[in-house]
Amino acid sequence: MAIDLEAWTQRMFVLRDDGDFLDEPLDTVLSLTEFLNAAGRVAETYSTRQIADGLWFLAGDSGLFRELYNPSVPEDLRVRCAAAIGRLYAQLFEPLCQNVLSHGENGDSVENALNTICYMWWDVFPTWGRPDDPVAHRIDEVLLGVMRDMLSSENAACVESALHGLGHWHITYSDVVESIVDEFLRQRPTIGVSLHDYARAARRGRVL
Repeated sequence: MAIDLEAWTQRMFVLRDDGDFLDEPLDTVLSLTEFLNAAGRVAETYSTRQIADGLWFLAGDSGLFRELYNPSVPEDLRVRCAAAIGRLYAQLFEPLCQNVLSHGENGDSVENALNTICYMWWDVFPTWGRPDDPVAHRIDEVLLGVMRDMLSSENAACVESALHGLGHWHITYSDVVESIVDEFLRQRPTIGVSLHDYARAARRGRVL
């Protein structure tokens, strides 16, 4: 399915009307995948504030990402969509977010609105994992993989975002989260004290 990406993006970033998003589950997953894979294009049209507001809506109130767990959509398409969230990070969050942290008092000095949704992406995302749902197993694995991969980012905001997400997912995948964070701390021993402490907190599921 080929979508009118410009029109679909306008629905997300300008209209944000829940009633406009009653597409069939398959169409939703395909549209999300196409948008995520070309996420960088929104920077050509929309301001940073508009992008931030649109992504808040996308991750949370739109409810679109719930279709990642809809068994009526072929799993390979849902997996592709989940993996494409990594493209959102690569094309928007990494190049456009300030290279600073947002948790605690750090947030007081952050001026870029995009940093806030980057930090809160996995907080407002419609799942923190479904380990008891067989339909969810592969999707959960891919989403955890996206977070793990972001820990190698050179932008501290993206690393913090991934740790924030992992901290929340600790409630459902404690062993996996602890293993990912342990490997991160081994691989990046020279990260700053604040980020190191946040990683340790995420490893225990103690993030806000």
